[in-house]
Order: sequence, then C-alpha cells, then structure tokens
Amino acid sequence: MLQTSPYLSSVRPGTGPDLVYLSDSSGPQAPVGAPPLGSTVFGVVGLDRVIVWQDDAAVLELLRYASERPHDSGELSARFGSGRVEAAVARGWLQDPVELCRSYRVESGEIEVTAHCNWGCVSCPVAADPKPRRTMPMGLFEEIVGKLAAADASYVTFQFFNEPTLDRYFSRRLEVLSRHGMPLALYSNASALTTAKIEDLKQSGVLKDLIVNIPSVDEAEFAGLTGSRSYQHTVGNTEAALRAGLPVQVVVNGVGARGERNLEGVERHFVPLGAQVYPSLTCDRAGELGGEYAQGVRVEGRLTGCGWPVQHVNISVTGALFLCCNDYYQREVFGHVGDGSIDELMSGERAVALRRKVFGVDEAPEDFLCRRCHNQLRDFPGRDFRPIATFG
Repeated sequence: MLQTSPYLSSVRPGTGPDLVYLSDSSGPQAPVGAPPLGSTVFGVVGLDRVIVWQDDAAVLELLRYASERPHDSGELSARFGSGRVEAAVARGWLQDPVELCRSYRVESGEIEVTAHCNWGCVSCPVAADPKPRRTMPMGLFEEIVGKLAAADASYVTFQFFNEPTLDRYFSRRLEVLSRHGMPLALYSNASALTTAKIEDLKQSGVLKDLIVNIPSVDEAEFAGLTGSRSYQHTVGNTEAALRAGLPVQVVVNGVGARGERNLEGVERHFVPLGAQVYPSLTCDRAGELGGEYAQGVRVEGRLTGCGWPVQHVNISVTGALFLCCNDYYQREVFGHVGDGSIDELMSGERAVALRRKVFGVDEAPEDFLCRRCHNQLRDFPGRDFRPIATFG
C-alpha cells in the first residue's frame, strides 16, 4: 500500500512560487530551483525546500490520486505506469502509510531558558496569564545544545513568551553555544540588555541576529502596549547594541492603522542608526488573545500541514518537547530531551502521531490547538505547506 507524503507541495513554472517560508529572523524565503529549459509542467517541493521540476503531468495526477488514502501499488502501477510509481517511491513521494509524517528537518531549536517575562504586552498571553518564574538549569541546557548540534540544527533561540536577558546564566549559555559553534537568534525586549551582556554577545561570536520588540517610540503608548515603564532602558540598550556593531532587527507588534503608524515611527528612529525594522506577524496565538488581536480562526475537517512541528524543536524550561510556538500552555508534549537523541524524539511514535493530525493524515480532535491557528488557513500568505491535494 502506498500513499502520497503530505509534506509535498507543487509549483508551476513561470508563475512564481506560491510558497513563502516565513523564517524566524531572515525574512520571507521562497523555495529554490529555477526550471530547466524545455517542457517543464510543474515542480514538487518537499521538506528541503528545493523544487524538483517535472515534465510529466501524469506524475502530478498520481500524487493527487494517492493523497487522500492508501492505494495498492499494483493498482497505481496499472493506472499510472510502474516507472512513475517506482520513481515516486524512490524519491519518498509515495510512502508506506505507516511511515507518513515520520520525517522531519531541524531548522532551529527553540529553547525556553526562562519561563517568565518582565513585560505584559497586550499582543501576548503573558498579559492575561503570566507564568511563574523558572530558569533552566545549566546541565539540562548543555545536554539540549549538544543534542541539537548533533542533529545539525542551524541555530537556536532562547524564546518562548519570556525575556531571556533576565536569565542569571545568560553569559554561561553563550559560552556553551560558542563551544558547539551554535548560532543564536536572540529575541528580547532589550530592557535588561546591559553593557556587559552586549559585550558578551560580541565576544562570543554566536549572535546570528538580535531581534528587539519595540511596538512604539512614543513613551506613553509604549507603556500601554507593553505594560512596562522600561522605554528608556529598551531604547537606550538597543541603540548601544547598534553602536557595538551587533546585527539588530527591530520588530513592531501591532495591527491596523495604529500598527502602521507605529511602524513608521520606529523606522524613522532606528533605520538611520543601522537597524532593520519589520512589522511583526501579530496573531492571536491560536485563540489565546481577544480584542483587536482576535482572528477567530476555526478550521473544520482534516488539517493541511504546518512547518513548525517538522522544522523547529520546541523545548520547555523543564526539557519537555512540545508542539510549537503557539502552544502557550505546552499542552501537546511528545517527549523529554533526556529520553533520547533529537532524532529518536522527533521520529518517535508520539511525535509522528501529533504530526499526522497536523497534516490531516488522521482526524484531529475538535479541541486540537491547530484548529484555531492561522497557519492552517489555506490563504495564509506564509504557509510552508500548500499540499498537492489535502486529505479528506
């Protein structure tokens, strides 16, 4: 029995990729691979984000036909030709149904080094339900980084609705990253980004990007949006990081006309200083936020895939592996870092069972987190996956 991998998307030559990957800190990226000269009909994109161009439309028909349920290999060969079926199996495009959603591709490790934040942003669940103070022990952190390095993770972050510069082990963690040659994308509100921490970041050589959250350069509005009076510290520390030559990105959380106005103000202040400034993709965190941030997403039927549980390893302050960056309460846990290697955990039965729901191979429960998330909307512009044919 064979079934089409739900990780596959398709693109057409000459129309531009329909896929745009919204990476953590590098901006939007398109799949790579220019179509060759000739009668190219379509391209197949998998987890590696590389387009494999095809000149045979029947291959696309085969993949669509076998996407909704398993089919006997003999039936597929009789219908589409044994050569096409064998080639699709060799590429992993057609798989044993038991193996669907077992693959993964580690792009980053999202490590919750602290579980607390000193802000209460209106665009964040922390404002309504802050978590108690917790800090990841260094021994656990060293184990995590070692295992992520062995899994060829491209970089790590210290984020999960927290403020990592409050971490008493901040400098020691940079030393661990440096020993493993592991880059850091540091998300911060910069309120506790002291001169000493800036120097540590510079000397360690691990900083990939410093991404600072500044929703407004109006001090009163800043206080209302963040629940904090640290405006002077945040702006001053960000300017100091720029003077030190750190690669600084400033993200602006906000929606509607106010978000656009604040983006312009932040750009006027920080672009001349050398910062890159972007609007943040503000969302309601799978239904956790209301008011102006509420999206009201409700996806019925079988789900259609998402890059987060495939490409990013989210690890809690206690070492638990959980679904994704929008799982604020870490309800969907599938293992602990102490239970094995990253490969063993990401390809284990609990992880596969979760991804089968996310990708629509199995029906997700009615209260499943992803049913409330914009990443499952078919018209969401940053979708990693636009399946060749959705399940069900």
